[in-house]
Amino acid sequence: MGIFKFFNGTLRVNDLSQSLEFYRDVLGLHEIAKENDTIYLGCGADSHYDVAIKQGGTGIDVFSLQVRHEEDLKYFSQKLSKLGVSSERRSDTDPGKKSVLRFMAPTKHQIELVYATERPHYLHPIVGHKGSKGLDLMDADHITLHAQDVQGLAQFLQEGLDFSVSDVFEPAPGVWGAAWTHASDFHHDVAIVGTPEHTTLHHYAFLLKGFDDLKRSADLLAQAGYKLETAPGRHSVGGNLYTYFFDPSGNRIELSAEMPRADLSAQPRVWDDFPTAFSSWGIFPPESFGKGS
Repeated sequence: MGIFKFFNGTLRVNDLSQSLEFYRDVLGLHEIAKENDTIYLGCGADSHYDVAIKQGGTGIDVFSLQVRHEEDLKYFSQKLSKLGVSSERRSDTDPGKKSVLRFMAPTKHQIELVYATERPHYLHPIVGHKGSKGLDLMDADHITLHAQDVQGLAQFLQEGLDFSVSDVFEPAPGVWGAAWTHASDFHHDVAIVGTPEHTTLHHYAFLLKGFDDLKRSADLLAQAGYKLETAPGRHSVGGNLYTYFFDPSGNRIELSAEMPRADLSAQPRVWDDFPTAFSSWGIFPPESFGKGS
C-alpha cells in the first residue's frame, strides 16, 4: 500500500522546439508522444515518460507520485478530504497513466497520484534499456519545489500523503528554510526550498549510475554549449552525488547518483548551516542557487 516513488512531472518552457532539441538531442531522452502543446519524453528504461515539456512560461506545471495499487487512490482521496482538500479522479490522461488522482497543495502546486500501466520489476542499466547518444539518464529521480511555506508544505505531505521528513535546514531555531521528504525508502522524493518569490520549482532531478557518468555528462553538456551551475560534488544532506545546470528556459536540472535509503520512522536531522548541508566536500553553493523558476 501507499506511494512507491516519484514518477514524473511536466515542466513549462518558453520555446517548445528549442527545448525539445535540448532534452532529446543533448540529454538523450526519447520522444514518446506529443499532444497539443506538450511533448512526453522518456529515459528509455521503460515505455513511460520521465519528463514532459509544455509550452508557456517556466517552472513545474504538475508532478506525479506513483502508488503501488489502484486502491491507494481511494485511500489518499479520503485522507485529503479530511484535510479539506478536494481531488479529482481521472482515467487514461497522460501516456502510461492508467488512473490518476489530481489535487492542489496549499502552496498551489498541482500533484497527481498515479497508478501506472505495467513497469519493469526494476531498472537495469543494460537489459531493456534503450541506448542513448546523450547523457544516458536512467530515470526521473526526485523533485525539489520552491515554496513560501516550507514547513506547511512538508506537514501537508505528511498528513495527506503519509510522507516522512528526512532532514530540515533551519537558518534560525524553529524556522524551516528547506526540508527533504520521502514516501519511499529513498532519502527524498520531494524536497522543498523556501523562497519569498512566486516561483514553483527549484530543480528537477534525473538518475545517473555513478560519478563517471556525471563527468561524462559535464563533458557532453560543455560540448553542446551548456555550462554547469555547480561542479560535481556530494551533498551532506542525503549524501547523493550531484551536479546542476539549466535548460534553455532557465529550469534547473540536477543529475543525481547514489541516493541513499532512509528510515521512514526516524526523526529528521536538523542543519543550521546551508553550505555545510550542501556539500561534504566544501563546495560553496553559488549565489544563483537560491533562484528558481
